[in-house]
Amino acid sequence: QNTDVWVIDPGTKESWSRSLEDPSSGLNQSIIASLSATNTQSYQDGNTLFIVGGYVFDWTTYQFTTYNALSALDLPSLINWVKGTDSSLASNAILQTTGEASTDESYYGGFFAVTGGGLESVSQQDDRYQLIFGQNFEGGYTPGSNGVYTSQIRSFDITYDMTSGTLAYDNETVSPFGGDPSSFRRRDLNVFPILSPDGQGGIAESTVALAGVFYNGEGVWTVPVEIGPDGIPTTNNPTTDPDAFKQAMNQYESGKIGLFSNSSGEMTEVLLGGISANTFDPNSNQLSYDDNYGFNRQITAVLRDASGNYQQQYLTDFPDIYDGDDNLLYFGANARFFPAPGVSVFSDDIINLDALTTETVLGYMFGGIAADQPNFGTTVASSFIFEVSFIPPNL
Repeated sequence: QNTDVWVIDPGTKESWSRSLEDPSSGLNQSIIASLSATNTQSYQDGNTLFIVGGYVFDWTTYQFTTYNALSALDLPSLINWVKGTDSSLASNAILQTTGEASTDESYYGGFFAVTGGGLESVSQQDDRYQLIFGQNFEGGYTPGSNGVYTSQIRSFDITYDMTSGTLAYDNETVSPFGGDPSSFRRRDLNVFPILSPDGQGGIAESTVALAGVFYNGEGVWTVPVEIGPDGIPTTNNPTTDPDAFKQAMNQYESGKIGLFSNSSGEMTEVLLGGISANTFDPNSNQLSYDDNYGFNRQITAVLRDASGNYQQQYLTDFPDIYDGDDNLLYFGANARFFPAPGVSVFSDDIINLDALTTETVLGYMFGGIAADQPNFGTTVASSFIFEVSFIPPNL
């Protein structure tokens, strides 16, 4: 349970850290515990980072729990405190509000008691957000144990003002009512915004949730879920639709890079390693199945064309990096990608693929898990920063 906050400048290769337990933070133990949670849902809106839920050990109850809170972090204030520019954390730099319980059984537990899901903004509606899938897990995590999966999208509006110390939410809706585990019992998955032609010469934004675990309580999901601004999820049924796209690799949440080509209408999501049901052999063009769903060091791209059809392509592997015992390391699970300054982007940091005409540093992948073998090995929190470059095919 990590209470340290890190600020990293990949350009100068400088870093700073400070513990939330430093008395100068002014934070109580409840907020500190929530901000040290794992598998939270988060979304950055300008200088504000919103964080929802997460799984954490609560020292007040002395047990593991899924935290039921929405937090708003003012990033400039937090950075200035971590770097020592400010001796104490600014007032209202971190605000928090608790999720209400359902009054009509439309959802289980507190509204924000979710871990392993996704949090996205609805671009067509200011300050509206979607909390996507995940679960509410209580108690110690042991093999074979399960939480209560939300199996739904929870939509809500956020009211936030740092100066006045205001953080609240309202206008909640859920879809489907009570959840639908037959299609949406998913967690630890890649959730991201996508762009597509709107049919009128413009661009529409929506959200896609790929794969995730666990299908029928044991396997990986393979068919994507698309979510519109109304918060209603839709997915194809592979039983009745034999042509439904089935994602073969990178089913677990990983570092990811979104790119959109306005000229072709194609959206590409690059998935950086993580955990996968299959490994691809580029020499034989064959997939090998791993029923333990092991850590994977392969990078793929999921492409969605202008008509909404999907395909997945193998791109490459991570660079060979070894630990002190000469074990090859596997990266990407739960990592995050950050676009580089100056890269041409659409909304939600989706990179403008048509603008990439020369070799370009797209950004940096940081964090997540480093594993020394696919299954039953040792894992640590990765401290590597990977610089990701795009090289046009004609170079």
